[in-house]
Amino acid sequence: MSQKFQQFRDLCEENLNPNAHPRPTSQDLAGFWDMLQLSIESISMKFDELHQLKANNWKPIELPEKKEKRIPPPVPKKPPKAHAPLIRDRSLESSDRQRQEARKRLMAAKRAASVRQ
Repeated sequence: MSQKFQQFRDLCEENLNPNAHPRPTSQDLAGFWDMLQLSIESISMKFDELHQLKANNWKPIELPEKKEKRIPPPVPKKPPKAHAPLIRDRSLESSDRQRQEARKRLMAAKRAASVRQ
């Protein structure tokens, strides 16, 4: 950790030096400091765990098992559609209609399946 603080100090001095090349920006310094903060928080958490172990006579603390929550996979974003033509063909209208009917059937099947459970 002391090396990281020394590196941060050196970056700060380079930032103040107008002849430094490349000169670190304030965003560089802020990002480095944020990384240091994360390291400090990690170390603090480890010390907290040690204090808890000591309070428990150095026996491992058993945490209640958590049920894994299944997170559905992220839905991919659809690419933006181009402008729709002003005049639609009847074939497009019928395919839209078919798609809507298929969606309705799927929703009805899902409702029926959820009622059975």
